[in-house]
Order: sequence, then C-alpha cells, then structure tokens
Amino acid sequence: MSFNSVGFLIFLPVTVIVSRILPVKVRWVWLLAASYFFYMSWRPEMALLIFSVTLVSYLGGLIAGNRQGQKAAKLAAALACILCGGALVYFKYFGFIAENINRIAQGTVLTVPDVILPVGISFYTFQAMGYVIDVARGNISAEKHFGYYALFVSFFPQLVAGPIEKAEVLIPQLRAPAKLTYDSVCSGLGMILIGFFKKIAVADMIAGPVNAIFADPAAAGSGFTALGAVLFAIQILCDFSGYTDIAAGSAELLGVKLSKNFDRPYFAAGIGDFWRRWHISLSGWLRDYIYIPLGGSRKGGFRTAVNLLAVFLISGLWHGAAWHFVVWGLLHGLLVLIDRFTLKMRNSMWKKAGLEPEGGIVKNLRRIATFLAVCFLWIFFRAESMTGAFKIIAEIFSFKGGSAAGIFGGTWNVIIMLAGIGVIFLSETGRAGLSIPSGESLAVSKKPPMKLIAPAAVIVMIWTVVLAWLLLYANSAGSAFIYFVF
Repeated sequence: MSFNSVGFLIFLPVTVIVSRILPVKVRWVWLLAASYFFYMSWRPEMALLIFSVTLVSYLGGLIAGNRQGQKAAKLAAALACILCGGALVYFKYFGFIAENINRIAQGTVLTVPDVILPVGISFYTFQAMGYVIDVARGNISAEKHFGYYALFVSFFPQLVAGPIEKAEVLIPQLRAPAKLTYDSVCSGLGMILIGFFKKIAVADMIAGPVNAIFADPAAAGSGFTALGAVLFAIQILCDFSGYTDIAAGSAELLGVKLSKNFDRPYFAAGIGDFWRRWHISLSGWLRDYIYIPLGGSRKGGFRTAVNLLAVFLISGLWHGAAWHFVVWGLLHGLLVLIDRFTLKMRNSMWKKAGLEPEGGIVKNLRRIATFLAVCFLWIFFRAESMTGAFKIIAEIFSFKGGSAAGIFGGTWNVIIMLAGIGVIFLSETGRAGLSIPSGESLAVSKKPPMKLIAPAAVIVMIWTVVLAWLLLYANSAGSAFIYFVF
C-alpha cells in the first residue's frame, strides 16, 4: 500500500480513529496489526521476513541486555546483526555478488537467485541492528515487551522509507503517545498535505521529462541533458522528503513525532554539510555504528580518509546493489575528503582575496558549487548502469544541440512543474507559508496552520478533499516513491 493511493486515504483515518478510541495499554495491538497489514499489502509473505528480523534482534537484545558491556553481550549483538544483515545481503546483494564472481571467473560459479527485493528491508534491518548494538553498548536497556518492540520495528509510517529511528526515541512514544489535540490534527494533516504536494505536484510532474532525457540524451542534446540532471535533483528531493512529510504527519496523528530527516540539503555549503542535511537518520546511523567504531577522525589523516571512504562505500551499497551506486557513494566520500583537507588552504585564499571565509559571498559561492556537484553526482544515482552514467556525462560535455520535442509534455505540464518548483523553493527559503523542515512537527510552531480559522471538522474535510484531488491528479507512471526500492 503506497502513501499516494486511495487505499491509504481509507487506511490512515481508520487506523487513527480506532487507535485513539482504544485504551493506551492495548493500543499497541491495533497499531501492530495495522502495520503488518500495511506491509503485507505489497506481498503477504513479506511478513515472515520482518517477523524473523524482529524476533532475532529482540532475542539478541535480551541476551545482550543481561550482559551489557561484556563479551557475551557483544557476541549476542554480533550474532543478531549477522543474521539480520545476512537476510539483507541475501535479498539485496547476493545476486550482485554472484554476477560479479561469475564475470571474474568467466563462467557460472554461483547461480543468481531469482528473488524479489522486500520493500523497506534496508530501513528496518538497520533500525533493528542499531537497537541491538545500543543495548550491547549499555546505551539503553533491552525492551522486554515483545509487542512494543515488534511495533518499533514495523511502525507503518516510517517502515518502508524511514527515517531510521532509535529505540530510545520511538519506543517511549509508542508506549505513551501524545494526546490528539486540535493543534496536532492541524500539524499532522498539514505535513501530509505538503508531502503529497511535493510528491504529486512536483516530483511526479518532473519524472516524465527526466525519464525522457535519461532515456535518450543524444536527442535531448547537451543543454537539456544538463537540465535533466538538475531536474532529477529536485525530483528526488521532493519525492523522498515528500514521503518523510507524509510519514511524519501520519505519525503525528498517532501521537508520535518522528526524527527530522531533511534540513534544506540544497542550501548546504559543502558536501559534508550536504550529508548533515540529507537523509539525516541514515547519516547518523553510519556515523554511530560504522564511522566512530572504525576510529572516526581520532587516528590521523590517513585513517580518517579510509574511514570516510568506507562509510560512503557502505552508503552507496545501501542505496543499491550496482556499481553505479558504489561509485556515487565513493565520489561523495572523495569530495568530502577534498573539502575537509583543503579547508585551511581555501580559507587562506579567500582572505588574500579580501573576502571573509564565512561571509555571505563565500558561503553562497560554496552553496552554488555544492549544488552543482551534487547534481552531477546524481547522474550516477539515476543512471541504470555505469555505461549509462558515462553516456549522460559525455552528452553534457559534448556541447551539441538537441530538441525538447516530446520531453516536457505540453505547455500546461511545464507551467505546473515550474509553479510547483517555485512553491518548494519559496518554502525552503522561508518566504512562503510552507517553510517546514521535513519530518519536523508543525506543533513546535507558535502559529499552527489555520488555527482559529475554522472548526476542526471543516479543516478535516478541506484536507480530505484536497488530498483526494492530489491523488486523482497523480501521474500513475511516476507514482512509486523512489526510496521504496531501498
């Protein structure tokens, strides 16, 4: 069941209403059943996989919790992570590994399995593994109530595309969800509306031109191919942050505040800054469970470089079992290293030029350079192979003319696309009434949306009508959320 479906418009209000009617002590039963129903709507047999990951990590947490800080705890956590990670490797990476081994051996050494990638497996396995590691380290106590832990792993708003939550943040809220108030209803529905707008009115409208350009860059020409890379950068931001907004809004209606996952990433003044703003929960997970245990930046420049490249290699592989994802991750890591190790030299150059390194002019120049670099690297992410990525890059730098015929789908589509991009840009810069960091509740605002303008029932009706219109207007060819495949 995708967020942008009529089924979800029925599922969400029913789930919210029933959960709010039930006593708090038994509410977890309903939410757990709803979450499994949500996940099984793709393929019922997927429930066995997520249940297995839940059971293994739960038992690993119990064992580690009894021996926190000891070797037994570390062994239990390691075994649980190996089993959970093994499931992820089999379903997501075994085919990739087999293909490369066969290519090197120039023959069939391993049979490539014909398996379907379970939706959201990268998200909930990382979340479960993070929990076990935190228990083994003594950062948190093991959750003894299997029901609440199962709900932590499968909570439907963030189940298939994050954010990747920590147990100490999410489980207490599942045990004692916040009360439903007028402000929380406005806040939740507001975030859901913004998410649908990003997804349907912007990301899906951009998907058509991007698909056309990447399918035949030679026909598009140098200029339109470069434009396609920029458009994809906007598409993936609105698609992924749109999902996060819908997830955060849905969770808000259930009394839960999800972690912030985006913070205006295209305003970053450096690649490192970009990763502190983009997919924040994944960046935090990689920092806490990969980068710091490897030594972080505590063991000299060379070791820091190796650790950073290892993290970005894992980040690339996390996004997809293909070499173009690996290269995408490693190139980001390389730019982070260049940014870090040339900082003093660049600051000295700016000062010699009479400019303050942290001043507005320099920061804006860094923002522009970062955005262009990120757009260029998105080519490797969007392409279906390394060959496809190099084909796009070669076309951009060929400086050949091309045609926009058949790319943008008519004047009306262009107007809607540009209007949507304009609204998102204004919201990100804080000049429109939509300036809300994705995944952050509107309830923190001193001015909740539409407060005191209309009765709650009227607001609910307005949001419902608008959401229904957005869904009916959705472009079915581009309706799937991009990050659902990860």
